[in-house]
Amino acid sequence: MMEIRKTVLAEGIPSIYAVSLAEAGGRPCCIAASEERDGETLLVDCETEEVFPLPGSPGGVMAFVPAAGESAVLSIESFFPVFDSAGARIVKTVLHRREGGISAERQILTQAPYVHRIALLQEEDGAYLAAGILCRRKARSDDWSMPGSMQIAPYRPDADQLTLETVYDGVFKHHAMQVRKNAAGHDDLYFGGTEGCFRTTRLKGSWVTERILDVPTSDIALLDLDGDGREELAVIEGFHGDSAAVFKEDGGGYRRALDLPAAFGHVLWAGTLLGAPALIVGCRAGRKELTLYRLRPGRGGSIEIAEQTQLDQGGAPAQIFVQEDRNMILATNHDTGELVKYSLS
Repeated sequence: MMEIRKTVLAEGIPSIYAVSLAEAGGRPCCIAASEERDGETLLVDCETEEVFPLPGSPGGVMAFVPAAGESAVLSIESFFPVFDSAGARIVKTVLHRREGGISAERQILTQAPYVHRIALLQEEDGAYLAAGILCRRKARSDDWSMPGSMQIAPYRPDADQLTLETVYDGVFKHHAMQVRKNAAGHDDLYFGGTEGCFRTTRLKGSWVTERILDVPTSDIALLDLDGDGREELAVIEGFHGDSAAVFKEDGGGYRRALDLPAAFGHVLWAGTLLGAPALIVGCRAGRKELTLYRLRPGRGGSIEIAEQTQLDQGGAPAQIFVQEDRNMILATNHDTGELVKYSLS
């Protein structure tokens, strides 16, 4: 039986949202922030669990991405609830460990209205920053009349600015983003929205995009989840929808193999925990739970649930970051205002 040890690393943070790992002075740290205006940003030492406030952010933080090889993170700021994000921007924060604390050097890399997800890509010809744009503009919070886009820029650690290029346009409620290594050892970018799930690959110096699934998608995860040797595609169906679905490759496309409940689905992750493939689904409605699934092949090419473990409930997780080698999950529990660590054994 799986044992779950829950540790609250920080509390009392209204609308805590983004979380990731970072490095400060050669030490691993957790970084987390609120989506509220003037919301807090915190750095937590992974070993001592000491908490360091990081001032200077206006809040509205949607994502953190660690910059490999740098003591720095990239982030989205000024994306405020609800979808008030015409002033959103991408920021680089260099972290330094000083005697008695942490200092941070902040630099705005680019203004990027309505940017909602970012990722770093490693390609044959260098590193790139991908920026998923939720929509082109909004007249009000519930205005979805304008589509979003995928934009990408070359990334250099010493760059003062980024210049984003639109590589794919016309995706409504553009939300999902996932990076996976391809057979050549470089990164493919998966993203999604109302029109489905897309894959962008860099080929001979150009970005090539194809649609691989026509199901409305707001989150994406890829892994061989049932152990049959082929990678499955898992999605949260719809825009923060009420179900997650797992699709199997079939004749060059994908077919539906399993449906899972997901009330206001907001977290989707696939990877290896405790030596076996796992799918994690988090919800911000209903029981507001975080659930881990083990899957196995079923009859007629379907997939079955082999094991289901509720990691927590009531927190309404906004994001998670998983350290597979440590069997540890960091989560921002939005409704309880807590940054939480789950240790699995």
